[in-house]
Amino acid sequence: MKQTKAEGSAEIKKPAYKRAVILKRALFIALTSIVLAVIIRLFGYEEITSAKDFFAADSMVEILLIACIMAVLFSTILAYTHFVRRGKPLSPKFLPVLAVSAAITFVSSLIFGRLVNIYIVPLMLSSLLIATLVDKRVGIITSILLSQAFFLTYLLVFGFDSVIESTASVLTSIIASIFMIAYLDRANTRLRFITLGIVVGLFTSLIPFLVNIVATHASDVIYSLMSSLWAFIASLLSVALYMVLLPLFEVVFKLNTPFRISEICSLEFPLLRRLSKEAPGTFNHSLTVGTLAELCALAIGEDAQLAKAAAYYHDVGKAEHPEFFVENQKGYNPHDDLIPEVSVKMITNHTLAGSKLIKKAGLPDIIADVAREHHGTMPVNYFLYKAQTFTEDDVNTEEFRYSDPKPTSKIAAIIMIVDAVEAATRSKGNMSAKEFRGLIHGLIKERIDYDQFSDCGITFKDVQTIEDTLVEAIPNVYHARIDYGPAEKK
Repeated sequence: MKQTKAEGSAEIKKPAYKRAVILKRALFIALTSIVLAVIIRLFGYEEITSAKDFFAADSMVEILLIACIMAVLFSTILAYTHFVRRGKPLSPKFLPVLAVSAAITFVSSLIFGRLVNIYIVPLMLSSLLIATLVDKRVGIITSILLSQAFFLTYLLVFGFDSVIESTASVLTSIIASIFMIAYLDRANTRLRFITLGIVVGLFTSLIPFLVNIVATHASDVIYSLMSSLWAFIASLLSVALYMVLLPLFEVVFKLNTPFRISEICSLEFPLLRRLSKEAPGTFNHSLTVGTLAELCALAIGEDAQLAKAAAYYHDVGKAEHPEFFVENQKGYNPHDDLIPEVSVKMITNHTLAGSKLIKKAGLPDIIADVAREHHGTMPVNYFLYKAQTFTEDDVNTEEFRYSDPKPTSKIAAIIMIVDAVEAATRSKGNMSAKEFRGLIHGLIKERIDYDQFSDCGITFKDVQTIEDTLVEAIPNVYHARIDYGPAEKK
């Protein structure tokens, strides 16, 4: 079959793009490995007094060997990450996060291992950062591979006199990391995380004690006990460094972490306090949307905590002019004194206003995006119909719709649906189960008909799951009674 020019160019560009990405990542890994190897070698050479000592043949060989170890480490972790993500695009921030966290872990471990004790190396640090910022499975494999790389590097730099100690230290680090990562979801506050670190540290500190007891045939119990103490301190040190560095990673790489999202969801957060004070109706609506969005996100495999946070702030722009929104009105409606064209501007402006407030508060970009996108390009039918009653001429319908981007993420799509469903449900009285599902289905279909979900990657299966979740959840949230009718009663 004859190939068209467009088809041919597409097939050419795709492999070329892949080659460019692979080449870019390979170059990054190579340069990072060399820089890290040089830093490690400088630290390991006590006798370096001049450039001649550093550039000696044996020194260059060791730098090359360390660089190779680092390159294999980064490449293996990268390959494993591609495997667990099953073809999903890799964030461009992944390699920098991995490189920086590994470099900090390596250098700090070498410093503490050399100046204090081999058992006090904070090897857990990098795996905890990766597990929090990237993926738990990647965090575990990072722990295993990085600990082994450190073992080889330490012996290469400092000699082979401490094989038993190094082995025990690495084994302790790997086991402690696995336990910390396994229970990371339960440690959803910083205090709980610190407590988890103490418990895991106490448990894993038995490992060097037992290893040394076996290795020394119980001849040096004091040394074994001290090894156990140093290992416990290493766990605390890893946790302390993690707590210090995590906020820096959040800011520098603009990443969302469970701790950050949990803090944002606190009702004491300044922007939420303002919303509750100035627009209480909108605030209550946002809390309900947050609860429902969390359930929907969980049902389709999205970040439930992030969906909840985005929902809490999706209407925060209404705090600028709360009186123009019906949920905040107390009898008087200012739209009664305005022409529809002005009213619709006051209504639609809240998306942009909310996005600006969120960015000003330093919240994650995705939350600002959701605030801007949760109405997409939907029409504001109430004021459109009102304008049509005022004139016999054709009304420009484009003036009566939102001009924001359509949802660009599944979370934004979830909140678009839940926002509409919550508002409509609140305004309705008792409905039969059939009418209730029909209402939700109709609102979702309306947004599909307006092509609101074409840019967010959501599937029909996801949409159906969201619909089913809302049908089940909303009566429970409102403690409402659905009229099933005589024929539907069991």
